[in-house]
Amino acid sequence: MPADSATAAAAAVHHGFLHAPEPWQAALVLAAAAGAAWWAWRRYGPAPAGWAGRIGRGCRAAALALLVLMLAAPAAFTVRTVETPGTAVIAVDTSLSMAAADGEDGEPRIAAAARLAEALRGSGLAPTWVRIGGTVAPLDAGDLPGLTASGASSPLGEDLERVVAGRRPDLLVVVSDFRTTHGTRPEIAAAGWSGRDLRFAGLITGSDRIAPDLWIEEVVANREAALDEREPVRVRIGLRGATGAVTVRVAVDGVPVGSQDLVAEGDPGDAAKPLALAADLQAVFTRAGTSTLSVTVAGAGMERRADLQVTVQARPLSVLILAHRPTYELRYLREALRRDRTVTVHAYLAEGRWRRWAGGRDAEAGPETVPVEGAPLAAYDVVVLGDLAADAFRPGQLTAIADAVRKQALGLVWMTGELGAVAGFARTPLGDLIPAETGDAASIARDYLSERAIRLQRTAVAAGQGLLEPGETPWDRLPSLRGGMRLTGESVRPGAEVLAEDQDGHPLVVSRAYGAGRAVLLAVDDTWRWRRLVGDLYLHRFHSQLLRHAAAGRRSAGQPWRLQVQPRRAGQGDLVTVTLLPTGPGIEAPTPQAAVRLTGPTGDRVVTLVREGNGYAGRFAAPAPGLWTLATAGDPPAPPTDLQVTPPVLETKDPRRDLATATALAAGLGGSIHTTVEDLVAHLPKDLSVREDVVTSRGLWDTWLALLVVIGLLAIDWAIRRALRFP
Repeated sequence: MPADSATAAAAAVHHGFLHAPEPWQAALVLAAAAGAAWWAWRRYGPAPAGWAGRIGRGCRAAALALLVLMLAAPAAFTVRTVETPGTAVIAVDTSLSMAAADGEDGEPRIAAAARLAEALRGSGLAPTWVRIGGTVAPLDAGDLPGLTASGASSPLGEDLERVVAGRRPDLLVVVSDFRTTHGTRPEIAAAGWSGRDLRFAGLITGSDRIAPDLWIEEVVANREAALDEREPVRVRIGLRGATGAVTVRVAVDGVPVGSQDLVAEGDPGDAAKPLALAADLQAVFTRAGTSTLSVTVAGAGMERRADLQVTVQARPLSVLILAHRPTYELRYLREALRRDRTVTVHAYLAEGRWRRWAGGRDAEAGPETVPVEGAPLAAYDVVVLGDLAADAFRPGQLTAIADAVRKQALGLVWMTGELGAVAGFARTPLGDLIPAETGDAASIARDYLSERAIRLQRTAVAAGQGLLEPGETPWDRLPSLRGGMRLTGESVRPGAEVLAEDQDGHPLVVSRAYGAGRAVLLAVDDTWRWRRLVGDLYLHRFHSQLLRHAAAGRRSAGQPWRLQVQPRRAGQGDLVTVTLLPTGPGIEAPTPQAAVRLTGPTGDRVVTLVREGNGYAGRFAAPAPGLWTLATAGDPPAPPTDLQVTPPVLETKDPRRDLATATALAAGLGGSIHTTVEDLVAHLPKDLSVREDVVTSRGLWDTWLALLVVIGLLAIDWAIRRALRFP
């Protein structure tokens, strides 16, 4: 205890003899003292006559008797009772599970702390309040009525260890549901506190039942959508403690555009395990500008909603097709894109020399010379390379295309063919922009001659990103494809993603980001076979999605800056990085710092970005769960983006209180657990003062007075004998 907090009780002072001997032992000590005095008197030797002799003998006898008493007599002692005021610490768990509304009277669990503070008002206990639940910090009692539970973790044992070590309380009260997500469990940590004189009481909040809950985990949709283009919308849903039908509805600017019914089936014996559901829908944006995409999920008597701000581009996607000859695939693709009013397409063939692959009015055919360098190339969003040899280009042209991909977010789509020309780019400036190792041209040609039937199917990676959405008919149910380059999983380069594969798991569509842009390798060239009886329906759906995916870096509505957040989906408390980067070369940062405003479920907040390279960067902890919109606050402006924040998994996967842990902790500390504030207050001690007896003792041997008396008696005897000239 602190020394300055101790007070001495004046009335609690006692005196006596320490280790006082038994009466027969005291008689022996007195007999020894008397014997020493008698010996000193009788064996004194020649002594002066009269009073001088008697005084000398008496002094020597008294000195020897006193020496015996000094050596054998008990010491005197004083007992002083010291009283120290006790300290009480109340630790309040503020982890996310304490926000569950299953406390007393249906309140959040954490509301029990405010009720306890009200009950202790005027009691004289005067506790110190501390926040635990992922962080240990002081807590003002006046803030308890509005206290919220948002902590991302529950390292309960480690938090209590820090409280006990730092505060050294006489009474520790814990308000918690006693759930521990990681770290040392409380009862194990308490085993090391056995040497402390610590009293413990716990108030456990919450219930043992699973309250049904429904939430939107994630909405995957393009934040920069094309005008009048079908945009995939994938909704991931979590459901706990309930089963049955769940309806997902999508609306654009308040107008319903689609819905899907799901069936949630789970193990009724494991109600704490969340069920994961997913819905795939589509939305069409019919006006340019900013639209609101609304997703509503309803089921088990609950309804949740998430809104996304989507920038709709009126500018058509600009496509440049470069090929050796007009294959069936490219011919049908060109015509399908020309019939799409959201796309402009220019095509060139390199048959001996470059020429426009025209058709229709000259204004629709493109520039007279092939636009593969400088400003003409910058006018396109994506370049499609057919089965075209590398020697059709000059070295400077290949370098210009590579730079446009890396620095200007140009999309590049490789379309292989039976000539295997893609292999010839391996040693050119475009070689590093091929997402997979292709082998040599001869092996590619053999693969195309094999005439193997190919059933294309998209991967989970593509489904998770809302890419290659097939619509009502899955890709693998369409007519089989006959031409294709055989790739393996080992041939896919690091960092690349497989978006589609064949029935044997061989990659067919591989995508990889390169700088600001992206390249896509398509290992089949006869999707035109899907036109049978349906025209452009499936061929256009497939290629338009790939082209827009490749050109995603350009989909910034002409803005010179783009705002990015990584990761796009984070758990509460996770570190999130936000960057503000120029979309092309020559763009200078206008200010030393930039700011991004986050708007979401709990309001607004501003994150400051600092200069980093050619742009800005900043980091922050993911805020409260929900969908957050990020937009620049000032210069330089950029289109907004979104951040999906999910609850901490360990905090929400099983929200039930942990009575077993609370009971074990109380048993280890010899304390008690209570379920109501009234019961806890009734059992709290009324007085925490600690009383301690301080004993001080002093024997005759330890005193200067006794030693001086002995020396004085012997000195008087010596002085008398010397004065009368006795030996």
